[in-house]
Amino acid sequence: MKFKKLIALLLSASMAVGLLAGCGNTSSGNSETPSGEQSGEVNNASGESSLKGKRVRVVIGSTSTGGDSYMIADMVTRYLGEEMGFNGKVDAVGNAQALDAISKADGDGTTIMMFHDMAFLSVLFGAVGEEYALENLTVGPRIGVNPGGCFAANASVPYNSLAEAAQWLADNPSETLHVNIESGSASHLCFVVWYMWAKETYGDDVASRIKAIVGGTTDEKKQRLWDGNADIIYADYSSCVEFTKEGVDAQLAMKIFDTCGQVADESIISMVEDGITFNGEPFDFNKDFFMLFPKDMDEGILNEITAAMQKVCENPDFQAEMANLMYAAVTAEEADLQASRDYINAKRETSNAIVAVAPGLDELT
Repeated sequence: MKFKKLIALLLSASMAVGLLAGCGNTSSGNSETPSGEQSGEVNNASGESSLKGKRVRVVIGSTSTGGDSYMIADMVTRYLGEEMGFNGKVDAVGNAQALDAISKADGDGTTIMMFHDMAFLSVLFGAVGEEYALENLTVGPRIGVNPGGCFAANASVPYNSLAEAAQWLADNPSETLHVNIESGSASHLCFVVWYMWAKETYGDDVASRIKAIVGGTTDEKKQRLWDGNADIIYADYSSCVEFTKEGVDAQLAMKIFDTCGQVADESIISMVEDGITFNGEPFDFNKDFFMLFPKDMDEGILNEITAAMQKVCENPDFQAEMANLMYAAVTAEEADLQASRDYINAKRETSNAIVAVAPGLDELT
């Protein structure tokens, strides 16, 4: 089965359990320090809710204000704040810090974590402790999808895809490729799938010359690429596409290849189209964004937030703003609390099948 089909099968099973258990359970088991320079504030006066007129802190698992995590959280906070009448502030604090903040927050909705798969992948990879497992938090509604996690390199490199890069290493036995990823992240997962595919296809010699550089914000990774300290980086389509346009300085000019999901730009190859597989099946991995809350989250306020998020999902302006950056809004049905929990938990289980056989960072670096 394809990666997405595995998720679908697990989702069907978990939904059956959810229907028996009922949808009222708020437990997720059923289912750097903030700075003004890395924060965005949204002021709204409309909306009727328990959060009306209150200040809401939205923490994200990234320290970058130029990547997809900040952009999606900023959009959702603006629209959700308008629906609920709160003043929202986005803090780009990093994954471990965001998980720590949400785990210690009051359950009154004034602190929300908005992030993607790294929230659970970082636990599976061991980058953060089990105390931040989904069972120890409350999984909230899904808020959007980014299929555009991608790999990028300088425009002058002699390969145009991950498969071609592996073949280039096979043809040039003295060469090594350094790839900048983040530990415990979607980039970590997608990188190890390529690494294992290259090892299976070309053998240990080629795989041993694919090396990971671990850490850095989106901007830092791009700077490493421009300085020649990284050959390939994992980033987001929307943060790299401007450097693929005609007239960009040669040092800054990029080529994007192997998006992990399927984007609307037909000029960009995806991992599926490139023939990258896991266990012999095409690998297709969107970044799914969702909310997290403390374990003792107030059920009534959580239901208010979920209902407001479902309204945001149906807002044509929100949908258009997301699509403009190659992101996608989820449907109101997909943002439903139980549906969100079933989906995220199923995706975690499928991802764990990859993490369980992935080489450790000692081998990758």
